[in-house]
Amino acid sequence: MLLPNEVFLDREVTKVTAEAQNGHFCLLPRHVDFVAALVPGLLMFEELGGREIFIAIDEGALVKCGQEVLVSTR
Repeated sequence: MLLPNEVFLDREVTKVTAEAQNGHFCLLPRHVDFVAALVPGLLMFEELGGREIFIAIDEGALVKCGQEVLVSTR
């Protein structure tokens, strides 16, 4: 997860769930490359051990390219 001036979080995960303007979505391994404008809400990711982490975010952008998911938010 990227903040305007630093990298806030860099983890290996198995699942990412967030909310865009047209609703919630989930990214799993092998998901097609994807870009979304995020709305204020909860971003959830699942760590390799199965633990779910929830982070409240403001507006932002999510880009999934290959094996990497980047989220930029304030």
